[in-house]
Amino acid sequence: MTPKIRLLHLIDQLGDAGAETLLYNFATAIDRDRFDLHICALRPWRNPKIVPALRALGFRVTELNQHHAYDLHILVALIRYVRRQRIEIIHTHLLASDVMGRLVGFLTRRPVVSTIHNGRVDLEQEPAHQQWMERWSAHLWCRRLIVVSALLRDEIADWFGMPQSRVIAIPNAADTKRFQPRPGFDPAPLKQTLVGGDYRLVTNVARLMPQKAQHFFVEAAAQVAATRPDVRFVIVGDGPLRGEILALAAACGIADRFSVTGIRNDVPDILAASQVFVLSSLWEGMPISLLEAMTAGCPAVATDVGGVGQLLQHNKTGLLVPPADPTALAAAIADCLDHPAAARRRSAAAATLIAQQYSLTAMARKWEAVYLHELHRAH
Repeated sequence: MTPKIRLLHLIDQLGDAGAETLLYNFATAIDRDRFDLHICALRPWRNPKIVPALRALGFRVTELNQHHAYDLHILVALIRYVRRQRIEIIHTHLLASDVMGRLVGFLTRRPVVSTIHNGRVDLEQEPAHQQWMERWSAHLWCRRLIVVSALLRDEIADWFGMPQSRVIAIPNAADTKRFQPRPGFDPAPLKQTLVGGDYRLVTNVARLMPQKAQHFFVEAAAQVAATRPDVRFVIVGDGPLRGEILALAAACGIADRFSVTGIRNDVPDILAASQVFVLSSLWEGMPISLLEAMTAGCPAVATDVGGVGQLLQHNKTGLLVPPADPTALAAAIADCLDHPAAARRRSAAAATLIAQQYSLTAMARKWEAVYLHELHRAH
């Protein structure tokens, strides 16, 4: 029997954001006859859900206790882990893990690949010294950068100052099995729990943070609500801007029609119960929440940022609007609500697109091909 390839995925933490979800989804689709997957987070996450889920699947998961961006004792712990477990290749996610993992790869002579989960706008939000470390470590110690959309390949290669031969586009994927609508699903009880009645739902699924720009969603919701009393607006998620978003909803006069649910485990059912999914982000890579909404057959409205345009073709698989434009966002939401047949046609085309081109299996085989290629080069 051919020995399994020992693979380490290194990430900043195993929380509830897109990169962590993508890692978990990959773990469920990896070829376990060929790869022995190890997962390590630099620091623990409060109330983790992904960690026990990964362990239940039989994967080795380690959480370290990083206090500062580049702790020496974390570096030493990672070097020891790689050597003790005979790791053969390292895949990093997010900035701190990128730098740390690349250095570990150099010191242990293991090839490293890194996924860049957003575009250059996200990278440029970081302090200047961290941007420098990201670029410098990638040039020296990273074999290949993986970007999550073909639309981001040029800008990421340019930001890093790398030839395109070192940047490969592998689109994100959705768990199509989990997010397909359940046969015979009745949304009425869920709507009663969420919003107190059988209202039409307009839903945003995202962390409450500046990137996701939910204040524009609130402002658009106020415009839509002015003439549609049977509509309710929901954000599924949590984050540092929760209080600010709820205060804005109150100031806009829609506090009784707008809610933030926090993190929930029934997102597939919430999407199946919703008439519109809204992504209001200022920047994105290829958002997992949008992939999931499209898989669920929920009509989607999204800002035309990052890799979103690779998924949503305007008026074909969804509606695209400019970022930071609540009036345009409101008009697109209203279009979905007022023309449900057209919205359903777009959502059906979107679900077909995801099933055909953005499956977890396809993404996992592409990631695995990168590992095999880099291991072959290393030998």
